[in-house]
Amino acid sequence: MARPSMGTVALVLLLAWCCAVTTVRATEWIVGGDKGWTFGIAGWENDKPIQPGDKLVFKYEPGAHNVVKVEVDGYMECKAPDGATFHSSGNDTFEMPGGKAYFICTFPGHCEKGMRIGIPPR
Repeated sequence: MARPSMGTVALVLLLAWCCAVTTVRATEWIVGGDKGWTFGIAGWENDKPIQPGDKLVFKYEPGAHNVVKVEVDGYMECKAPDGATFHSSGNDTFEMPGGKAYFICTFPGHCEKGMRIGIPPR
């Protein structure tokens, strides 16, 4: 009987390892928790281990708020840049990139009342 080659052994070990590895799934975060996307949630993100690939879900009453992804300047100044995309479905989902991410509501006064979050890079 022929002995298996080193390549065959390596392939079998690789396949066994692949089958044993647990698939890591992205976490879905409801921004603001039970309150949803509303006033005073700035800082909600601070104790969350949000990772690249996780999904942020912004739940709110359509017509009452919106969600705009901005850069740090837009976050600090509560202002969306020209050409920004405004989301207003009341159930907006964003996949976290591998870096910083900032979100605001651009309705007058809403961002200033704490409707903004800033996710640091992980």
